Amino acid sequence: MRPSSFFLRSLVFVLASVGAANAIEVDATTFAKQNFDFIVCGGGTAGTALAVRLSEISSFKVGVIEGGKYHKDDLKILTPQGINFADVWNNPEYDWMFKTTPQRNLAGRSIDIVRGKGLGGSSMVNLMGFLRAGKVEYDQIGQLGNPGARKLFTGARNHWLNPGWSWNEITPYFMKAENASLPTKNETEEIHAGYDPAIRGHKGPIQTSVTSWFSEAIPPFFDVLVGMGMQADRDFNDGTDANFVWPPILAIDPDTETRSYAANSYYEPNAKRKNLVVLLQSQVLKVELSAKKDKNGNLRATGVTYQDMITNKTYTASVKKDVIVSGGGIQSPQMLELSGIGNKTLLESFGIKSRIDLPDIGENYQDHLISFQSFEVPNTMETWDILYDPEKNASAYEEYMQNHTGVYTAGVSVISYMSLNKVVDAATLKNWTAELDREFFARNPSPGRRLQYAIQRKRLDPHSNEASIEYYAAPSNAYADTREPNKSYMQIACIPSHQFSRGSIHVKSGNPLDHPGIDLNTFDFTIDKRIMLAGTRLGHNLTDKMPLKQIVVNDVKPPAHTDTDDEWNEFIAQTASTPFHPCCTNSMLPRELGGVVNPRLVVYGTSNLRVADVSILPMILGTHLMATAYAIGERAADFIKEDYGVLH
Repeated sequence: MRPSSFFLRSLVFVLASVGAANAIEVDATTFAKQNFDFIVCGGGTAGTALAVRLSEISSFKVGVIEGGKYHKDDLKILTPQGINFADVWNNPEYDWMFKTTPQRNLAGRSIDIVRGKGLGGSSMVNLMGFLRAGKVEYDQIGQLGNPGARKLFTGARNHWLNPGWSWNEITPYFMKAENASLPTKNETEEIHAGYDPAIRGHKGPIQTSVTSWFSEAIPPFFDVLVGMGMQADRDFNDGTDANFVWPPILAIDPDTETRSYAANSYYEPNAKRKNLVVLLQSQVLKVELSAKKDKNGNLRATGVTYQDMITNKTYTASVKKDVIVSGGGIQSPQMLELSGIGNKTLLESFGIKSRIDLPDIGENYQDHLISFQSFEVPNTMETWDILYDPEKNASAYEEYMQNHTGVYTAGVSVISYMSLNKVVDAATLKNWTAELDREFFARNPSPGRRLQYAIQRKRLDPHSNEASIEYYAAPSNAYADTREPNKSYMQIACIPSHQFSRGSIHVKSGNPLDHPGIDLNTFDFTIDKRIMLAGTRLGHNLTDKMPLKQIVVNDVKPPAHTDTDDEWNEFIAQTASTPFHPCCTNSMLPRELGGVVNPRLVVYGTSNLRVADVSILPMILGTHLMATAYAIGERAADFIKEDYGVLH
């Protein structure tokens, strides 16, 4: 979306009045002189949470290297609607501005992938969803070779903390990260907010709530989904995977109506800890590894080399215990490859000395795809589109600044996850499955890929209740080129949640400052295209059902005459994007099945190098990934504390 000029002018004025960030930090030279126990490479969502939790142990000296700034007090970040109407996405001040390679099945387009550049990472630029996937999805991680409730012996250490990643093991970490707020009576009655205190966190750093502002254009969408049989009116953090509709939990502090994210909620309250040292505007170039292997045949991480992005000088900081890579689904595999860990042939082709031949780094890349449709609704309905009207925007912004109420507090107010049997019939699923089997096995897939496939294929069963498609509606036109003054719009988004296709992310040169090559490999399997088509068409068909039908004035994009499968496929190819959920590129799997890290997140072939972010997921989850990223950071911190005998 294009930013409102009034909003930008207002932000400039307000930010000038609050002054620049004054968080405690050190320069690159001082950082290199520290005697660290741990260095976290990347101060993003998981990395910031992890570093803060490690610094709870006063004897630990923890360093964090972050490539961006700390955008403290920045209203572009803090205002819930700020990122939609300010220049945040595709702005190098806030966004790493990654792009995929041209996607042959998306009309040859390169797709933008927004990744937060700054302390807090993407938790500062996303749509704030604090959501869990269903119980079955986390339990499937255990089915992929990651142990559950048993003792694990590693090297010379006995580990009693359950090393598994099933629903029962990870749920306490969702709760540990969260400080949930009880919905108001109005939120419960008007948007059907559900709340179960027994399954929510109440003492964590991240403040959560539902949107307090909602448009009257959205309840008819909710009612149509309930009419289709979707469950409603309860807290779906309970492990339900699909066939429900509710207002999503958002990382919004209801007291201030501002974004709650890793930097202001984890780091800021603990910024004065003397054993927590943060280096900003410096980019990790590589992890330094020992010259020789230890008695177990592993290399040891000895430090981190980084570049000060202001002076362009290079430094190395040493570490006594662990290095934790936490750059997310795109930058974590890049950091490992730059360190000489990855596919030996690929690395040597770029002049990078191979230290550990681990060819599955950067493979198994997964993301969601999203297809938006926009519809005109009566202009008597207030929608986010008023923020493109200078006079109405000025009034809305004044209301927010004075009272912290109104449209600037808004987030998405309805979301649904469906199983495929709600979208197509059993005969169609049977035909799709047979076609997919032929395509998949003709490629002679690896054992690890076969195991993933066997689990994922169950979603095609006509009796499955596992999530396959997400829908949400928002009161705004998704396409700036079709927006007209004094009109109101709504958008319906279709997001297939578990694509069968796999892409890759790899270095494309030996220069650490170059972006990696990101190939989503969209629609590599025919079924992914079929699911997107069927899901998008269903999204459109919802507008023919009452009571949604009575508020849709016009189809905006695609236009009403879009009819045939070929026309819909062309629309998808020309417009589909991602909701920015890159993951799975350093999969937590047994090494022989394509794994990069073990269940305690240690990189194979090393003794003390870990990865802690959503790149460790073996399969993408049917949800937005921020809450899972926090849980990974929290759980990694406990693993590390236990390894060094300080977990209480």
